[in-house]
Amino acid sequence: MAPKPRETSTTTTTVPATPSTTAGPPAPVVTVPPAGSAALVDAFKIIGEMGLSFGTNPTLDALGISGKLQVDKTTGRVITGSYLGQTKTVDGQVLQPQYFEGDEYDIATLDQEAVIGLQKRLKQGGYFLGETYSSGIVRESTILAYKRALVDANLGFMSLDQALERSATNPYSSGTGSLQKYKVTSSADLQNVFDKTSQNVLGRTLDQEQLNNLVKTYQSTELGSLKSQAGVSAQAPSAQAFGETRIEQTNQDESDAYKFAQYAQVFEKLLGQ
Repeated sequence: MAPKPRETSTTTTTVPATPSTTAGPPAPVVTVPPAGSAALVDAFKIIGEMGLSFGTNPTLDALGISGKLQVDKTTGRVITGSYLGQTKTVDGQVLQPQYFEGDEYDIATLDQEAVIGLQKRLKQGGYFLGETYSSGIVRESTILAYKRALVDANLGFMSLDQALERSATNPYSSGTGSLQKYKVTSSADLQNVFDKTSQNVLGRTLDQEQLNNLVKTYQSTELGSLKSQAGVSAQAPSAQAFGETRIEQTNQDESDAYKFAQYAQVFEKLLGQ
């Protein structure tokens, strides 16, 4: 099971005892960092020992998207409400990226069974980009694949689990998922074609449900053509021709009425000359 996004409210800090004038040096601060920040805390300590500094509030970059999150340099604790960057509003809810630099190493903290399960999902989603990996062992290729998935999740303003579910049917770019062997026309391009075609055939655009159904049907037809002849690409009908035929068939009365109205307009113009 994939790690959950970073929790920002689970940090516990033990306040050191107040030093006395006779006692030795004060006890060190003991911190339990939020999930995924252990490496971050260690990095801050090492940099501090080197005499370097991030300032009062160091920041973390969101993976794959513009935005920074402030972190307390001593404890590694995310400062609540400190995110400054890109967001997305869906149904009145403001969404922000959930994964930040360093989170890609969280996969190394999982047990072997969890690593194996996550590797399978990453491979199915195309995040390995054809690179090999050792099942249950976290090495560079697995960390990079995991990072790509986190970036993909941030770009979609969704959780890692949601991104992995989406990639199972819509694989990561250039990946090895189920649809990457045969390249079909993108949904966005098809919707533009079918929108224009519908205006020519019906004088209006289709609703979203009709558009989605038309896109899926065409992509299935296109994929079937590509898989024919033992994998040799066969010519599928053009999206415009396909759209005209299907839109007329499913809206025959409306299509006939629109054609008649166009003929009538041309006839009226001829009479007026």
